[in-house]
Amino acid sequence: MADEDENSAECNDCGQAFPLRQGTGLCPKCVKLQPLDLNSREYADIQKWPQCTVCGITRRNMVPASSDLIQTCGSTACLKAAVGEGPAPLGPSLAANAAFESNQRRVQLMRERLKKFGPQAKGAAGTTLTTASLQSHENGGGAPGEPKIWICWQVRLSSQPKAIAASLGYHAKGWAVSLFMPDIKAEIVKVINTEWCSLKGTPLLPEEVSFRWHGNRILDPGTHTLVLSEFYAHYSSPTNASEYLHNVPAQWKNFEKSRATKRFICLEIYVMLQMYEQRVEQSVSQASVAGTKRARTISSAVVGPGSKQLPPISTWNGASRARTPIAAAAKFSQITFKKFQITTAKEDGRTLLIEDEILRGKISDQPFASGRMKHAHDLLLSNGDQLVAKRFYQLTEDAQFVSISENEAEIQAELTRLAMGQWFLQNFYHFCKDRDALDRVEPLLVFADAFLAQEVDLPSVASGVEQIEADGTGLTWLVERRRPTTVIKYSGTLVHTSARRDLASLTISAFAHYVFGDSQRRMVFADLQGTPTRVRGGDGIVLFDLMTHTVPGDSGVGDFGSEGINSFVQDHECGTVCSALELDQLYPLNAPPETQEADEDQLDSDN
Repeated sequence: MADEDENSAECNDCGQAFPLRQGTGLCPKCVKLQPLDLNSREYADIQKWPQCTVCGITRRNMVPASSDLIQTCGSTACLKAAVGEGPAPLGPSLAANAAFESNQRRVQLMRERLKKFGPQAKGAAGTTLTTASLQSHENGGGAPGEPKIWICWQVRLSSQPKAIAASLGYHAKGWAVSLFMPDIKAEIVKVINTEWCSLKGTPLLPEEVSFRWHGNRILDPGTHTLVLSEFYAHYSSPTNASEYLHNVPAQWKNFEKSRATKRFICLEIYVMLQMYEQRVEQSVSQASVAGTKRARTISSAVVGPGSKQLPPISTWNGASRARTPIAAAAKFSQITFKKFQITTAKEDGRTLLIEDEILRGKISDQPFASGRMKHAHDLLLSNGDQLVAKRFYQLTEDAQFVSISENEAEIQAELTRLAMGQWFLQNFYHFCKDRDALDRVEPLLVFADAFLAQEVDLPSVASGVEQIEADGTGLTWLVERRRPTTVIKYSGTLVHTSARRDLASLTISAFAHYVFGDSQRRMVFADLQGTPTRVRGGDGIVLFDLMTHTVPGDSGVGDFGSEGINSFVQDHECGTVCSALELDQLYPLNAPPETQEADEDQLDSDN
């Protein structure tokens, strides 16, 4: 999936920049507008509310103080920023100052345009929402005309489980039936964070909240990650409807009457406060030691025959990546493509590409998301399967073109990483079972099941290629199942610390430690990220778009070789799952063998 945008003072919806705004995403006004129907009176009323152009705050009864170019909420910080009396108490950065000045220029130009054309003229100011966001509001996040189900929600805190947190508000919005419940939850968390950040400072993460039914009733296992239509179908069954759907809280009774012919459900957003506070504490602790990473001297202590325990012997072959060429037969288009599966040898993890079958379908001309290096397109097969197809459009910051062969090589590397990840993960679970520790780890983790698709006959519009190569080779895609777009980051490319302390995060951290040891310190997984989704009938995590650091340094994009492995050695701190599995004793955090040898050679030459 695509990488998330960096934090910005600019609202993602109306596009206005607020130099002193706290938090990211939508500005306070757009957050209030988001759950409302575009044609409702409440929507029109909020549009008229004044908004501070410095901090973005908006209220019904706010009386703004104005300068020649802007209006502010009247606070000391915003007034000082408006009249340029030095930095305000919150101290906007240089980037924020630039955004502020840019916003002033836009406001002035807008005022001049209004004077010239009038409010109803072409080119005059209209709604503050972009076309894309208006369509999103209208379509509930789905396709135009797609059926919607309304979700009414309010907030409950784990610290006060018997009461509703009225200060955090309650909302109702119609959502497209094709959306995944984790994506809906992530959008609701954005709304809550507008008020939450003003109270707590640090925003909530989606995994720190869960859906509950009215009265704090827990959802059935396996329903947290369903598509909304499946979620509604499950709880509207004859055995569930009276207990869940028809049990409407008092504050939604009028809504129920007004929506008598509409489908709607009433949920609670349950905030796991202890998990949130542990993360915030950990973040503060990590920030206090930022820039002073602990320096581990390369230890000569190796677990050996005299040790308390012996680590299991790895069967990983450790071979550097050898490119497996795809046969120069017909390969992918309009879309017709040849499918290639990857198999992994159970004994040593070696991978092999196997030609499978010809498939046909439709692929979106434009990507629905783009990361730093890859485009992601919707792919609908003729049999109805909904998939996602990814390709590289950039491999380095300064390279604006990726050849068919370069893309093929790196796409194969991506698939190989996923296959290796799943192979190591299966071994990890066997490792946990041998230590009677399966009950201490998250059981529903998998790596994305993917295959290669190589275009044949004619190139698709999405490929950006004018013609198939003379040898029949077309553009190669990495194809995965469609899943929620909500992404949870567990580690970075060269940063392996995390403040997350939920079971899935701790298990993934322990898995990374296990791979480091089981590969004889010759490989680590990096940039670990996942999506909450259905796994073996339950609510699990699918890991995807990972990177690896290997001693040869040739496993694919982002492989920093021994430097990357050393970053794991320096960063990783064992959590409760690592300790339960005794990974700190079995696999000490020592540098890879080649690094040790190089250091010893350097020491000898110095002497």
